[in-house]
Amino acid sequence: MSLEPVLKILTLLRLVAFMVMFYLAFGLLVERYSTKPESQLKAFARIICSPITRVVARFLPPGASQPRLLAVGIGVVAVFWAVVVVLGRLMQPG
Repeated sequence: MSLEPVLKILTLLRLVAFMVMFYLAFGLLVERYSTKPESQLKAFARIICSPITRVVARFLPPGASQPRLLAVGIGVVAVFWAVVVVLGRLMQPG
């Protein structure tokens, strides 16, 4: 049985997780340095980060701040990324 399809999927997951970490870091930077509460940049960052922050919000106490959601999201995605990297290396032949 060939491991090539599994390795390709792991590579894709690794890339997507890495990109998500950058999006979340962008959201965290915008939350920290954008001072206007009605900022369109803040709204944009919240929209692109919402698929992760909504999931993270379910596991945090109600009313958690947006920066807290983003920081925990980065941590969760970073752990997922590390697991995918280790699995990929363990499955490579040779």
